[in-house]
Amino acid sequence: MTRPAALAGLALAGAAMLAIPASASGQQTDTILPGYWEYRSKVSYGVSSSSVENRCVKPADVEKFFSGPSNRHYKCTYPTRRVGNGKAEFDGVCVDKRGRKAFVTASGTYSPKYFQLNARIKTSIIGLPITPTGSIEARWIKADCPPEPPKKPKKKKS
Repeated sequence: MTRPAALAGLALAGAAMLAIPASASGQQTDTILPGYWEYRSKVSYGVSSSSVENRCVKPADVEKFFSGPSNRHYKCTYPTRRVGNGKAEFDGVCVDKRGRKAFVTASGTYSPKYFQLNARIKTSIIGLPITPTGSIEARWIKADCPPEPPKKPKKKKS
């Protein structure tokens, strides 16, 4: 993965981590409702790319909402983290396996069946500063997720 693509992925992953909405009741709460969601995401770094996908948010994913954006490529810490009353804000730093840093600022709003988040990354490539951005908007579809397809068995080495 190229560095700009990885950073764009971080912006999307960050948005996805926050993309877990509040409860399905008619009131805003700080409780997250698992269920099936439609995500619309956009990443901009010179050119824009967008995607739409459906995702299952499982009960075990609830704590991720309060932890802040992260993904498998970066270890992230957020000294500034405010979540509550339908708003989420994070300021922190993510470090990849090579020690490269990306400073992340993300904020958005959430309600029982909808959420929106914007993320901005500040980093550099070969000494040049870059600031990719990402956004995500999602809506709750239903409480039940479709069954997961069966996993393919791993091939045995001969």
